[in-house]
Amino acid sequence: MQKQESSVILFIDSDNNQLQSLKRSLRDHRHKWINYYAENAVSALEIMSQIEVDVVVCETQLTGISGSELLKQIQQRYPRTTRLLFSGQALRTPAQETVQYAHQFIAKPCSKTELINILQRVTQLRDTIGNPAMEALVNSLDTLPSLPQTYQQLIAALQSKSANVKDIGQIIAQDIGMSTKILQMVNSAFFGLPQHVASPEHAVSLLGMETVTNLALTAGIFTQLESTLVEEFELEALWQHSLAVATLSQRLANAAGLNPQESEMAMLAGLLHDLGKVVLATCDSNEYRRIVRQSKRQEEPLCLVESESIWCSHATLGAYLMGLWGLPFSAVEAVAMHHTPDQQTSEHTGCLVVYAANLLLHAMGDADGKSHYDTGHLESLLSPEEFTHWRAITAEYLDGQTA
Repeated sequence: MQKQESSVILFIDSDNNQLQSLKRSLRDHRHKWINYYAENAVSALEIMSQIEVDVVVCETQLTGISGSELLKQIQQRYPRTTRLLFSGQALRTPAQETVQYAHQFIAKPCSKTELINILQRVTQLRDTIGNPAMEALVNSLDTLPSLPQTYQQLIAALQSKSANVKDIGQIIAQDIGMSTKILQMVNSAFFGLPQHVASPEHAVSLLGMETVTNLALTAGIFTQLESTLVEEFELEALWQHSLAVATLSQRLANAAGLNPQESEMAMLAGLLHDLGKVVLATCDSNEYRRIVRQSKRQEEPLCLVESESIWCSHATLGAYLMGLWGLPFSAVEAVAMHHTPDQQTSEHTGCLVVYAANLLLHAMGDADGKSHYDTGHLESLLSPEEFTHWRAITAEYLDGQTA
């Protein structure tokens, strides 16, 4: 199989006129992407057997086979490939097969500018992962497991006659895996919303009880973690820390004068900032077990040992998955940067508050590992009054947790 230097994109559509239109639209971008075109599944798979394809953009209606079925085959055979589903159908409710096999859904009609922006985002995302095995691991994911207790609580609520949208939204908002999957669906072009949704509760209200129930109970988009992994990797503590960072990120965002939408994005980034740890612990547990043990034995920051071992950190992996699933870019960026003090600036407040929330909670609240969390750089980015205020907000939050 040949590997190209530029990103390779394969467009699949049984309508030749649509393919010709795509060729014309993308003519000016030939220096960035190598584009291939196929009118059916057989031709598409033949191309993929000869060329390493980075991104597939597939129409839902194909001759002889559905687009989602083809994406399923591509997921199984070529897990590194990013899978986008293109459709002019009025799909207001996400179908089971679409939710499972497509990373993102692109609605027709799609303007040239919008299509190019989507392709730019997904191809640039791929450049952030330096390890092909990690890229394949993340690209092959169709859902993320949840804590057993939360999963069972959700299933019981969905089967209860008294549960409502608010109840379900609150349960899902307490779980990293559920929140990420729900937000992937709502932020897809299924809904054509004018702005990104960052709140899991809002996402559930948009989907509605019937859709969430069908997806959870019939399609099985939620799964539960193995209890042994929960205990070994201390995932309950990770969930609690993520919820704390989410809450504190929102409080710091409000103190910094960010608007409600920006504060909600900061809260989302705080909730998902350690998403990459969940991916590694559940999908590559043997390697991650070695990394965690090495970090503790050598008393080195976990993200540093990750980068040395797998060429990327949990921050990069989590941000990559979020971007791949079409979650808001500002939240993706904040997750990617939450362990990089040299990239923080006082002007980039949305990222700074997430970095600060994680840092201050570790530095002021953790009994272990405080030496890894130096607040000096954060202090240099804020005025003395701001830094004192942010520490006071953190202390107030921690006091409330222990009261």
